[in-house]
Amino acid sequence: MKIKIKYVDRIISVPAESVMAALPSLHENELRVLLYVCSDPEFRADTESDRAKAIKTLDMQWASIEKALSALSALGVIETPDTAELPDLEIKDKKTKASVKADRPVYSKDETSDIIGRNEDLKKLINEDIPEITGKAVSYEESMIIVSMYDYLRMTPSMITKIIAYCCERNMYSMRFAERTAYSLYDADVTDEAGIDAFLEHESVINKTTAEVRKLFGLGHRALIAKEKQLIKLWIDTYGYGGDMIELAYETTIKTIGEPSLDYAGGILKRWHEAGYRTPADVSDGDAGRDKPSKKKTGKGKIKSESSSFDADEFMDAALKRSYSDNND
Repeated sequence: MKIKIKYVDRIISVPAESVMAALPSLHENELRVLLYVCSDPEFRADTESDRAKAIKTLDMQWASIEKALSALSALGVIETPDTAELPDLEIKDKKTKASVKADRPVYSKDETSDIIGRNEDLKKLINEDIPEITGKAVSYEESMIIVSMYDYLRMTPSMITKIIAYCCERNMYSMRFAERTAYSLYDADVTDEAGIDAFLEHESVINKTTAEVRKLFGLGHRALIAKEKQLIKLWIDTYGYGGDMIELAYETTIKTIGEPSLDYAGGILKRWHEAGYRTPADVSDGDAGRDKPSKKKTGKGKIKSESSSFDADEFMDAALKRSYSDNND
């Protein structure tokens, strides 16, 4: 078979020696970026000048383009004076919040219509799925936002649907809020279906537990202050506790100081966490073991009950109570 290259009016010049030497190691993204770099002298002169053009032409996210440039530089195919500023090859692709906003392409009306027209799943999302969730039709401005999430962030219609449903469930729906949520998730490296599902599951636990805490501690429907949010997050994310342990801490708080206190309950939960208690049964077993007197011989051969000796847990209970009293004087 004979192959003939079909030149028109432009030729891409590629450094043969370095490319052929590195060819076995080059991946698809690196080859795509290499051809783009070789074809665009303006991009070579200043990669920051038109990121949106590179993103759109290559159909890649900027973090992936940077990573490919770093790889090409490391292989000696290209030279970048500021290579040290490029992401390390072992670092996961990630845009900063600033670059995500700055690099976002601006879609014209024709481009928006073209992208929607070429993707049946996107068309269904805009014309059927979202109106079903929100109860209203998607406006032209909203469709541009959806196209940005779909085409630029590479979110699937299913991912976009879940984000919008999440916003609606929180009674905070607007397409702008959904957009901010999408970009925040991307900044947090939540870029696939599994990541979205994990995020939504975590948010569900946070919301459910927060509702339980509100009810137990009589917080009503007021907005929680930052410290209260941090405490709840600490109990869930760091301690791994659910409503059952928090409820037990609440009951212990009431028995001890006679009134609800997030700070006091937080001290109890911290002590349980440090003691390795994972469930209410662990707490019960630990308390039973602590309260049950055991006997040992003294130096004179007499029997002495250990229950009369110093008890660290009782000391901590007393210390917590004193601390709570001092803070409320």
